[in-house]
Amino acid sequence: MKKIKQTTEVKSSMGSTNKYELVVIYPVSENEVGVEKQITEKCKKRALKVVSVDKWGTKTMAYEIKKQSRGHYLKLSLEGAATGAKELERDLQMDDKLLRFLLIRI
Repeated sequence: MKKIKQTTEVKSSMGSTNKYELVVIYPVSENEVGVEKQITEKCKKRALKVVSVDKWGTKTMAYEIKKQSRGHYLKLSLEGAATGAKELERDLQMDDKLLRFLLIRI
C-alpha cells in the first residue's frame, strides 16, 4: 500500500489582490448613471479597483423584492484586498436603495 502525501497551502488574504464580481439590482425609479457612480465611488473608497462595468439593463424579476417587480441590473468586475471587499459588502447592506446585491470572489 502506498501512502499519499497531501499538502495544503494556506494563503493570507490580507495582503493579496483578489478578483471579485459584484452584481447589483436597484429599482427602476432610480437614476442609472447616479447609481453606477455611487457604487463605483463606494468601491474606490474601499480601495477596490473597478476593472469593468457591464450594464445588463432593466429586467423583470422572478419575484417581487421590496414591492418591485422590475429592476436595473449592473455587474462590476473588481480587484482588491479581501478586507476592502468585506467593508464594501457592509456598505452595500446598509444602502436602502438597493434591492439586492451579490459579491463573489473569482
